[in-house]
Amino acid sequence: MVMLISCEMDHGIEPIRSGISGTIHYYGDWPQNTAEVRIVAATKFPPTDLNDLIIGDILATGGDSAAYTFYLDPGEYYLGLVWRERNAAWGIQSIFGIYLEQGNPFSPGLIAIPDQKTIITGKDITADFAYAKRATTSSISGTVKFNGSWPQNVENFMVIASTQFPPQSLLDFAFSSLLPANVDSANFSISAAPDTYRAIGVVIKIIDKPWALDNIVGILLKPGSFELQEIVVPTDTSQIAGVNINVYFSGQ
Repeated sequence: MVMLISCEMDHGIEPIRSGISGTIHYYGDWPQNTAEVRIVAATKFPPTDLNDLIIGDILATGGDSAAYTFYLDPGEYYLGLVWRERNAAWGIQSIFGIYLEQGNPFSPGLIAIPDQKTIITGKDITADFAYAKRATTSSISGTVKFNGSWPQNVENFMVIASTQFPPQSLLDFAFSSLLPANVDSANFSISAAPDTYRAIGVVIKIIDKPWALDNIVGILLKPGSFELQEIVVPTDTSQIAGVNINVYFSGQ
C-alpha cells in the first residue's frame, strides 16, 4: 500500500521580483585602475555616506553602454552609479552617474516601485568618467547663519559646492547632509574630493517639491564683495573648516 501524505513545505525566502531596469550610457574612457562599478539606490537625496545606499551587484566593465536590472523592494528610490579604483574603498564622492528627471540636468529623478511584481523599465542613466573620483577623507565645513523669517513650507536645506560655475550637471556638486529648516544657524560638512570649488551655496527644499537650483537662498562671497569665494581642497586628507555663509531672507 502506498500512503500519500500531504504537508506544507517551507520554500524559504521568496526572491525579490520588483525593481528598476534600463540602460547605462558611459561617456569617456574607462580608467585603467577601475576595480568595479555598481549601481546604487538611495531612499533620500542627497545620500551622505554609504549607509544611505543600497548597493547592487558588480556590473560588467568596458564598453559604451550596458543594460541593467536592479531588484528592489517596493518603495521610492534615487539611482546612481558608483566607481571604485583598485586597492581603495567605496566613497560617496565616487558617484559618477545619476538618474535625472527628464529634461532637467539638476534634478534627481525619484522612481516609485508600486508593488512586489513590477519592474519599472526605461530608466536610463548617463555616467561620465570625468566625474569618477577616488574615495578620500577631505571635506569642507562651516556654519550657515540665517537672517530674517524663513519662507513657509520649507522642509530642510543643504549646502552645495560646485566645481564649475555656472554648473553643467548635478555631478558638478558635492553636498552636505540634509539639515533642519527654521533654525538661526547650523553647522555643515561636505565630503569634497580634492578640487577647486568655484561656488558654495545654500539651497532649501520646499515640501512636496523636487530639489531645484531655483531655491538657492545664499552663496559664499568674498568679504565686502559680490564676487564668489572659491574654496580649494588641495589633498585627499584636507579638512577645510571655517567656511561661513550668511543667508538673508526677503525683507532683511
